[in-house]
Amino acid sequence: MTDAAPAPRPYAGETPEARRARRRRCFIDSGKILFGTVGYRKTTMRGLCAHAGLTDRYFYESFASLEDLLAAVYEERAAELEAAVLAAVRATGPDAPLDTLIRHGLDAFFRQAEDAETARVIWLEVLGVSPRIDTLYNGVLRRFADLMLLLIRLTLPEWDVSGNTARVLAMGLIGAVSESAKDWLMTGYTQPRAELVAGVALLFEAVARLPKAA
Repeated sequence: MTDAAPAPRPYAGETPEARRARRRRCFIDSGKILFGTVGYRKTTMRGLCAHAGLTDRYFYESFASLEDLLAAVYEERAAELEAAVLAAVRATGPDAPLDTLIRHGLDAFFRQAEDAETARVIWLEVLGVSPRIDTLYNGVLRRFADLMLLLIRLTLPEWDVSGNTARVLAMGLIGAVSESAKDWLMTGYTQPRAELVAGVALLFEAVARLPKAA
């Protein structure tokens, strides 16, 4: 019988797992910057590794391709956007007027979208990359729609729009928010954030106050 291979030892006080996690973090951070400035399609492996200060050997220990990295960056940006909206709604409190909840949630959303790198990744760079990324993008949209419906129903238990109709309304609202954010990015953020919040809030408030379904 042969002796088992010795377990990897910490290096400079850092475990192998921590080093891998740190390298992965470097690639995600560099991916966010490059995809959000140069663009996904113009980002090369050489450029990415140079920006991260690591070799492609370390890239492939965490990702199979640049598309895998794009998916990871996109999912992280989308999760942070969702978390920011939820935090704003929780901080406002469930007893706050509906108009206030809506506007605070939208303000948190557009604050995140005000980071041009984040906005470009979420609303431009993932479009048309591959069927896999399209599926990921659509899944995130549906998740935001589900979150919106949950918040509406928790805030307005009397809201009585049927399931299928409610989903169509929620997806329509998500589309309005997304297109507003994309246009804001494409026009160089010339419009004040407060105007976007006020305009989109009118749509949310109108949907939230729909009469009971017949």
